[in-house]
Amino acid sequence: MTDSNRDTLRSLLRRVDEVRGLSDRAAGSAVVALDDPDALVRTLAELVEELERSHRRLIETSVQLVSLREVAGRLTTTADVAETTRTVTRYLRHAFGFEQVGLLLIDRERGVLCGSWAGEEGNAEPLELPLAGEHGSLARAVWQHRSLLHHDCRRHPPAFLPTAHPLHQTFAALGSLACVPLQRSRSVREEPACGDCQIGDASTVAPPAGCATADWRARREEAQRRCLACERLPSLGVIAAGRRAGLPALTPSDTTLVESIALSVAPMVENARLFQALRQSQRFQQHVLDGMLNSLLAVNLRGELLGFNHAAEVLLGWPEREVLGHGVGELFGPDAQALVRDTLARGRDAGRQEIFLRARDGQPVPVRLTVSPLRDDSGAVYGAVATFLDLRPIHSAEEQARQTDRLAALGRFTSSVAHEIRNPLTGIGMGVQHLARVVSGDERQRQNVEFILGEVRRLDRIVQELFDVTHPRRLDLQPRPVEEALQRAYRSVEATLQAHDVALQIVPAPALPPVPLDPDQMQQVFINLFKNAAEASPPGTAITVRTEVVPGRHARGPVAGIAVTVTDLGSGMSEETRRTLFEPFFTTKPGGTGLGLYVTHDIVKRHGGSLTVRSEPGHGAAFRVELPLDPEGDPS
Repeated sequence: MTDSNRDTLRSLLRRVDEVRGLSDRAAGSAVVALDDPDALVRTLAELVEELERSHRRLIETSVQLVSLREVAGRLTTTADVAETTRTVTRYLRHAFGFEQVGLLLIDRERGVLCGSWAGEEGNAEPLELPLAGEHGSLARAVWQHRSLLHHDCRRHPPAFLPTAHPLHQTFAALGSLACVPLQRSRSVREEPACGDCQIGDASTVAPPAGCATADWRARREEAQRRCLACERLPSLGVIAAGRRAGLPALTPSDTTLVESIALSVAPMVENARLFQALRQSQRFQQHVLDGMLNSLLAVNLRGELLGFNHAAEVLLGWPEREVLGHGVGELFGPDAQALVRDTLARGRDAGRQEIFLRARDGQPVPVRLTVSPLRDDSGAVYGAVATFLDLRPIHSAEEQARQTDRLAALGRFTSSVAHEIRNPLTGIGMGVQHLARVVSGDERQRQNVEFILGEVRRLDRIVQELFDVTHPRRLDLQPRPVEEALQRAYRSVEATLQAHDVALQIVPAPALPPVPLDPDQMQQVFINLFKNAAEASPPGTAITVRTEVVPGRHARGPVAGIAVTVTDLGSGMSEETRRTLFEPFFTTKPGGTGLGLYVTHDIVKRHGGSLTVRSEPGHGAAFRVELPLDPEGDPS
């Protein structure tokens, strides 16, 4: 062996000693007598064995880290972070052989570290620590933003826990502890910090000379709270490994392994935070859209539906899942399609256009539509959003206002002319009755007189109905059986029933409770319904009046009220007639005033009840009166 080879070999053996010195195990010197072949062979054998062990450890650690990524990957899509941290800490303890392991994540809103700590028994206990202030090595690793290795946990406890805490004894028995912060992505860490940043600031460990401790702590905690609210906070949490006192202390190699674990876990935690923030943003956006009173839809450049809020679902009858991907014109008609296409083509708003949209049942819905283009960062149009307001309530309110104005004018008219009409009518009636006695022997003249008297009575009835509309009488509510009002109304219309050759059958339900009602006004309700049914019924048929209880919760039992249904076998009515049946001055009878059903509906409504009709052309009609046991209507 040449002298040069000897020098090279001697230098390599010294490097072996240096490398061994970096490890945590004791090793003998690799420098041997180069003239001793046996010693040289033993040294080379030791080196090969160490190299093999090192490779095995590297392979094992790599497999464990890959498995750890799979376990930690659950953080990305789970909403139960506590359960995931328990799973990760238990895996770390078993896979890497640490006696105790903790994984704590920063909750910036509450300013705490929260997660789990897996002890010797393998059980993972929940752990939550405040971050602002001095709260032990786990929190200190976050603020100093570097790995910490302590061999005296009495001087450097991981956290200050109350004696009743399940982990108090566990932490008190620790001998060594390695704490490694979980770091966010480099792009965040490289952003410039503010002038009062507490991350990595050595002055947060102890007060500077001459500074009052209490003041220093108060300023530090206030600054730390600001850091927790900062978007540039570089830490996601901390991962730690511990070992009981009396066992071999953790080594720098153990800290390096924990750092490798932290590098694998940190991206998962950051992705989970971003995923949860995205889900929260989506939920917030959906809640805002569904909370809008106006309906909203969004389309792409082809006019296909991308989104549909709850108000639009209710208004048009289409669930969102059924409309996505369909064209606006296909679903809602040509008017909407024209406005959307114009907005997409021109890139300008189409504001407050009154059009008709087609609902799912095919009915036209009047709306006020506004269409605005959607633009990307470069300003290019990639779709449009349309908001629309249902005009039916507005039209109904306008019609109600017009109706109220008409009724107010009618009330003023009735009050001013009723006296002028009724007084002459009374005089005319008395004169005609006197004339009737004079011409009693002349049948032809008697019929003329009877006709005049009938017209006088009709005029008086019209004036009375106008008074009922414009000056409703105050209700005198009394708990009474509804059968009484039905029988009194029946006796009042017997002559009308006989004249139309129509029978009336009352089918009472057993044990009906009394309901609060005004006997006279409720009698008028049933008189109007019976007379209308008689006039609509063919001769020889019968009207059925059926009573029943309305189930529901009530202080006196499971009955909410009673219902009376008046059914005839007449010709029925169309949908258009049903929609306007209870409006004033609407009538289908020659010579009718159109006020009878309006007054009837108003009386029932003031009782706190409801009057509805069910009818189809050619199948008669059924009017249903519901009266509550606890009326909520205005009794005035």
